[in-house]
Amino acid sequence: MSAHKNGFKPTCREVHRLVSEGLDRDLSLVERTRMHLHLMVCGACTRFNGQMSLLRRAVRSMPPPDYVPPASLDADAP
Repeated sequence: MSAHKNGFKPTCREVHRLVSEGLDRDLSLVERTRMHLHLMVCGACTRFNGQMSLLRRAVRSMPPPDYVPPASLDADAP
């Protein structure tokens, strides 16, 4: 990844892209470093990153679409 025209610190737009891409792939050391430098000074992007992390955890905690819960152990069942 080449350095952004503004130097080593990326823009909010680039950080949003990196956060999103980081959900699908491992970011490189340079990408992670640039993103973390920006997150240290930008509250809006820090909140966005937190929201994406929350969504990722929520989706990962959901059962797979083909999941069928086991039958309940009802005492009255035959």
